[in-house]
Amino acid sequence: MAALGNLIKVVGWIVFAIAGLWGFFLCLAIISKAAGFWGIVAALFLGPVTFVAAPLYAGFAWGNWFPLVLNYGGGIAAAILIGIGSAMSGD
Repeated sequence: MAALGNLIKVVGWIVFAIAGLWGFFLCLAIISKAAGFWGIVAALFLGPVTFVAAPLYAGFAWGNWFPLVLNYGGGIAAAILIGIGSAMSGD
């Protein structure tokens, strides 16, 4: 049972990494479309703010809720998988 728990934890961390990177690059694309080159420069310095604000902006301003679902849903799904895997492996 511990091996399966470790496998589920690894899958959770993979989901976290893929959703996080994809979401961050999607946030940069949103900022590029909304604010141009200097918006990207500012977004790189304000990374956590970018990750929070850009999907909300895309959802409310453009009606595109996919970035929000990707950023937050991917993180929630990864946390659930990691939690289940930890419980199964006895960590």
